[in-house]
Amino acid sequence: MNQSKPPALLDLDPSFLTPVEGPSPDVTPPDAPSVAAPPEASAADAAGPGAPAAPPPAVSYPLVPLPPGAIPAAFSRAVDPASPAAGRMMAARAMAPIPPRALVPIIYQLHLDPDPMVAAAAAKSFANLDERLIAPVLGDALPAPVLEALAHALVNRFNVAEKLLLNRAVPDSAFGWVAEHTEDSSIINVIVENQERLLRDHRIVRALKRNPKALRSELDKAIDFLVREGLFLEDIPEFEDAFLRLGKAEQLAVLKNVKVSNEHLSERELNKAADLGMSADEFISSGADLMSDREREAILDELADMDGEGDQSEESTRTPFMKLPIPIQIKMAMTGSHEKAIEALNSPNRVVAGSAIRNPKIKENDVVKISRSKTMHEDVIRYICNNGDWTKSYTVKFNLVQNPKTPPTLISRWLPLLRTSDLKALAKSKQVPSNVALLAKRLMSTREG
Repeated sequence: MNQSKPPALLDLDPSFLTPVEGPSPDVTPPDAPSVAAPPEASAADAAGPGAPAAPPPAVSYPLVPLPPGAIPAAFSRAVDPASPAAGRMMAARAMAPIPPRALVPIIYQLHLDPDPMVAAAAAKSFANLDERLIAPVLGDALPAPVLEALAHALVNRFNVAEKLLLNRAVPDSAFGWVAEHTEDSSIINVIVENQERLLRDHRIVRALKRNPKALRSELDKAIDFLVREGLFLEDIPEFEDAFLRLGKAEQLAVLKNVKVSNEHLSERELNKAADLGMSADEFISSGADLMSDREREAILDELADMDGEGDQSEESTRTPFMKLPIPIQIKMAMTGSHEKAIEALNSPNRVVAGSAIRNPKIKENDVVKISRSKTMHEDVIRYICNNGDWTKSYTVKFNLVQNPKTPPTLISRWLPLLRTSDLKALAKSKQVPSNVALLAKRLMSTREG
């Protein structure tokens, strides 16, 4: 009696398979009748030849095909669309006996597999990668797209995310994404401590600011570091606060890290610097003046005569100086010439204006006029109020009493020190705050009666 030959096993590459217990349901038993197996069909094939290709799986990271050579040639069949779908599926499910160094990029690449079932399996596996699989490779220089995807997948898994974030090969964009989206305070701390990245990519601190889980203390720590390095992000108000928290000596030390270059000087200033044999930074730090005393006096008179509340006019804030980067303006305002300090006082930026009033070239004669300006920034007026040497001047006190930005407690202290004639004028004036006029009337009544 002739024995029928068993059907041939499916031709699968064994490198994609793992041992399993018991007989495989895909293999026909020897005593079963021979039946020709239909061609293997994917979910995409089932949709029909005219159906559009399924979209890639929805993930938060960009899907970029890996370049040739990113996956070792020995395992390239795992991502080859022409290879059996069963083998690709095993790899997508992280079940193939492939070393982690190759398997992790393979799972990433299978996000783009033409079979949507394989692609979906790869996306699911990548989102839930076992720590034992990825721990050995988190410090490796894997392809940048893979590292970026890992950063997204591990955003709240501190045990593995920490090692990944310490990997210098991780793209800064991935670092920034984690900074914005992680809910783990320990991971936020790792980001804040990575000063090299904070300096290199300012998007990271912006991302931290957008993260509602980031503590203000952590954000301030990152910003304080950048400010001390001479960096100032104009779109983040906390940078102003950080600079103002520093003492004057610390502010001057910070400004040494801010370098003025030729592009920051006018042609007139460049010519003067060349005559003096100085670089642009040396010229600004020297305090060399180009304005005459008459020109400076004219600017001060204009500042003093600006009346009413609100910011300076748009025209006055569009000078070449006002168009410079804020750190350059601060340095010029605080350490530059008398001319630069006077110009900076007109800035709508409180740090620039506040730095200008701290310039040692600002003298009492200047302060007499500055204290009269009702458009001067409040920080400037407060600085003058707190300077005991300047407020010894009767004229300065009289001007400050009339200035709506002077703290009320100081007005109450200084009004009784004014001459009776000046009190009468204030009591009748329509140009001073109503509370000042009322208090002046009361003082006049007391003196007269």
